[in-house]
Amino acid sequence: MPVYEYEPADHDCLMCDGRVDVIQGVDEEPLKYCPHCGLDVRRVISRATFKVAGALPQMDKAGKKGFTTYKRAEKGVWERIDGVGPDVIAGTKEDIAAVEAEKKGPKKVIDLGDA
Repeated sequence: MPVYEYEPADHDCLMCDGRVDVIQGVDEEPLKYCPHCGLDVRRVISRATFKVAGALPQMDKAGKKGFTTYKRAEKGVWERIDGVGPDVIAGTKEDIAAVEAEKKGPKKVIDLGDA
């Protein structure tokens, strides 16, 4: 189930620190009131993450639709398949090390309080 963010509607709330994260089903109606303080809230657009499973059959035709696609050639190196852009994108040794260190670090935790 996705995590939606809500913020106070036309007021400040010192209890909720500006935004509240709520786990809701995709088909559920947006909340009207904050589950913590009871004041009126509105759902806000926040970052979304998705992953496409498997290979896309037409990745080499993305340029016709205005997209650029890259394929991982090796660790830290991506080669352009189609579209406009550099032929190769390569991370520096420092960039690759930073990404590896972040992957090994503690997992990010969303504190939902008593929800």
